[in-house]
Amino acid sequence: MSTVLAIIITACIISTLYRRQQRTPAAALRDGSGHLLRHGRWERVIAWIVLASSLVPAGLAVYVLSIPTATHRASRVAAELLTCSALFAVLAAWCFQSVRRHIRVNDTGVTLYRGRSVIDIAWESVTRVTTDVSGALLICSSSGAQIAVNKLFVGIPTLVGYMRRHLPESMYSRAFVTYTPRAHLGV
Repeated sequence: MSTVLAIIITACIISTLYRRQQRTPAAALRDGSGHLLRHGRWERVIAWIVLASSLVPAGLAVYVLSIPTATHRASRVAAELLTCSALFAVLAAWCFQSVRRHIRVNDTGVTLYRGRSVIDIAWESVTRVTTDVSGALLICSSSGAQIAVNKLFVGIPTLVGYMRRHLPESMYSRAFVTYTPRAHLGV
């Protein structure tokens, strides 16, 4: 019963954080040249928790192998714990890679920073804005470049404001026919 209660409380907390994040505007850049959309702090905390979770089975595996009376079964258990640890480590790496992404939006266009990779799309070259399979906004340019704006970014209302100013009304309205949640739209 306590596990069910913990799951319900955790789901409520995550839902509250997500809804608050939907309404939060993007942070303005210091030089006043635009805004920066980033992932929320709670997503970074989750990435660190996943990394810490990868260390627990690894520590248990070391402990099991360090027992002087370790048997053949102990080495199998240690191998399973190390496999579990490796899976959590891969998941942590994916979480950190995802959290590192950020988007700069200004009056000239939208720029996605993904580590050392940069994708820049000027407002004049945007050919369509749609949603992808995951439900993220997909901004497509005439050169074939695409920027997926995940719903977990803080600052979607700011991006929507720039899109209203710089995109034709027909392109803007078509983009938000299927896009949810509506809190991003500022309505």
